[in-house]
Amino acid sequence: MSLSKKRIQDKIEIVGEFKTIQVRYQDQIIENGKVLSQATHRESIECDNIEKAKENNVEELAKLVWTSDVKKSYKDYKARM
Repeated sequence: MSLSKKRIQDKIEIVGEFKTIQVRYQDQIIENGKVLSQATHRESIECDNIEKAKENNVEELAKLVWTSDVKKSYKDYKARM
């Protein structure tokens, strides 16, 4: 009997006006190649948080969708809040 735990990044979505990146993970408990249990976890990465994007392996996607116009709009929005 061999038990192992595996985390899989199984879904990446870009949502909203400020291109928030949502990353969904599946944590799986596996025995002899068969998934016994799984749970999902989601990370939400706000515009211009490149460090969190790096941690979640979506840095290149962030650079692509967080254009200078999107970053400026997001900064203006936060200043109004």
